[in-house]
Amino acid sequence: TKCYVANTGDSTTLIVRVSNKSKKATIVYENRQHKPHLEEERKRIESKGGSIMVPPSLLFSRPESEDEDESTLKESSRVFIPNPAGQLALAMSRSIGDFDGKAVGLIAEPDVDVFDIKEQQSPEKGDKYFVVSASDGLYDVLRKESVVQYLATSLYDSNSQRTLPWTCEILIREASRLWLKSSAIMHSIVPYRDDISIGVAKINFDPT
Repeated sequence: TKCYVANTGDSTTLIVRVSNKSKKATIVYENRQHKPHLEEERKRIESKGGSIMVPPSLLFSRPESEDEDESTLKESSRVFIPNPAGQLALAMSRSIGDFDGKAVGLIAEPDVDVFDIKEQQSPEKGDKYFVVSASDGLYDVLRKESVVQYLATSLYDSNSQRTLPWTCEILIREASRLWLKSSAIMHSIVPYRDDISIGVAKINFDPT
């Protein structure tokens, strides 16, 4: 009845419950992203002599609106990393790799969470669960709720014609389109899209 989730970096893993009656997808677990502005991460970086940049949108946070244009990029705090080719600005405070950042507090130690289905409130008999891990290149331009509902339909709706690989490809293509749209809005000299990756798997929990 347990699922162990280990994470290092700023990708996001979601555990999703799909109602057996309504087919609605609900996010029941989300891991913590390792971002430089978080208190624990910031203290470690600054204790090593590192410095970070925090955008105004994080200093003066506001609730995300359902009417907000998905093409509006979510800003990220960054840690500045000295590099022979020039200073880098990394949008995460933990990473497997990025060895130049070790001197300024970048680490690879993961957070490990335990999700226990027995702790869920009133699961319905027959509810389904799946897990999706994706990079910030997807979630920076697409709402998590939209992503999981789209995936749930392809996984569990017998009337759907969409296969899971096809659905993942559509999500990646849509995220890529929104990145390029935002790039044009910001008048970037070179069109830009972040790396976009996604992995999905069913979880065979028994809620009884």
